Amino acid sequence: MAQNPISGTKYQCLELIARLNTGDTATAYASAAELWDVGSSQPNSCDPLFDSWIKAGNLNSDIALSRLSKAIEAGNTSLAKYVQRYLTQPEHKSVSDLFLKVSADPAILKDRSLLNSANPLHGRIAAYGIRQLARKDLEQSFALWLRDRDRLKVDPQRRATLDSYFGVRMGKNFLPDYETLMGRLDPDFQHQEVTEWRIRNALTRLDWNRVQQLIKRLPAELQANERWLYWNSVAIDRTGKGNNSPDSLSRLIGSRNFYSFLAAEMHDRPYNLEDEPAGFDSAQLDRLEQSPAFKRMRELLYLDETYQARSEWNHAQTRLSDADRHAAAHVASRWGWHDQSIRGAISSNRWNDLSIRFPHPYKALFKQYAAERGINRTWALSIARQESAFQASVQSSAGARGLMQLMPNTAAQVAKRYTVPYRNSADLNTPATNISLGTAYLSQMLERFNGNRVFATAAYNAGPHRVSRWLEERGNLPLDIWIETIPFDETRNYVQNVLAFGVIYDVRDQQPTRMLSPAESALLALYQSGSAKKL
Repeated sequence: MAQNPISGTKYQCLELIARLNTGDTATAYASAAELWDVGSSQPNSCDPLFDSWIKAGNLNSDIALSRLSKAIEAGNTSLAKYVQRYLTQPEHKSVSDLFLKVSADPAILKDRSLLNSANPLHGRIAAYGIRQLARKDLEQSFALWLRDRDRLKVDPQRRATLDSYFGVRMGKNFLPDYETLMGRLDPDFQHQEVTEWRIRNALTRLDWNRVQQLIKRLPAELQANERWLYWNSVAIDRTGKGNNSPDSLSRLIGSRNFYSFLAAEMHDRPYNLEDEPAGFDSAQLDRLEQSPAFKRMRELLYLDETYQARSEWNHAQTRLSDADRHAAAHVASRWGWHDQSIRGAISSNRWNDLSIRFPHPYKALFKQYAAERGINRTWALSIARQESAFQASVQSSAGARGLMQLMPNTAAQVAKRYTVPYRNSADLNTPATNISLGTAYLSQMLERFNGNRVFATAAYNAGPHRVSRWLEERGNLPLDIWIETIPFDETRNYVQNVLAFGVIYDVRDQQPTRMLSPAESALLALYQSGSAKKL
């Protein structure tokens, strides 16, 4: 539901001013302290409250230094400089000057003498400045972090945050000495996300013994995740060390995800979609559809007032039973409001109701244009499902539009190459135009990456230049390791989702199904040089 318009800070201050005017100064001033000590400017409506609170002598140097520190960390240096006027203790003024100098030039932290362990705030300044420096010089800032995190007694929360930040950032750069550096950063394997990147780095080295050792360092629940069950099974096969437990493998194969589908193909076993059809009859859906709220929704959708229709939906959800919330998702699907039916399945926790989670709109258009472009229809459909959840007129924050989320400049270039009628970005809201251009661009990416759908899918999401760079850096890796080590989390998940969605759509359409082509499967780690065999 939309946020209550009178619940924000502005109205909170107005309420406190009213309390102040009625003599309840204790309540007003207690809340004023919390509202003032933040890293951003507050609404003008708060000024009378703050003025009264300050005039009553409640603002001291400690509170002012707290706000100044928060403002600098939030990037609001102008606010920090304004707050300096309230610092009355000399040591606070000295710390604030240093904090602002570090904000202006974090590289000055290379001078070890600037900070010392005697001042507890110096650890906070170090954590802030080193994090800022990492944007320009990751390795230098990491060296400073290892130098100062113990010496300056950085508080545990900031330390954990920066440890994890550096471990992940450096892991994504695949530095040759990454494992050695992580041994210094996290010798006791306290940060599971860092451990995961240590595993990925070991994968790029094809160091299967280390892969097994590192997986054992993950928390038990993460070891049982399909991702690491898969890689542990491959590592066992490659090293011959350990036990490929049938129970473990059956758990891996029996789920609906990328790794389970991959294992199913390698075992020549059927895919398990875990589908749980709802079984609603027409009368149940008709009853809900004829309710006033749903009549209003449908009328708003007819008028193309999707935002208002969604607000109506959110309001109606608060008054529906669990069963009716599930049925509502089927009503939305019946109307062709597919993105809302997908959200409805998730919000009602019906993850296994695949008829509403994986609809098949614009079937004729996908079939026509995929055939014209010489690509797999299900691949294009899965891209659209991942990109927009079939919202024909959606626009991303970056400006991508329509079902297959094309950028206008890309669309114009593709339209020219494939002689597709295209006037301006508004045309991308038309399903036929969007699918025509989207499938053409997919075909273009497939051609650029020599028929490899994995690389082409990654390029569709992250851009072909990035994928070309990743291939230059790690292109000799087995295909499943290449996917696992994509440095963009979004792109890695995107590629895996698109491939898995293709299995779901083909099985549901009763089509011949493979997640990977035989040529792609031959590139998997298990089938590379050596005595590898099927699991």
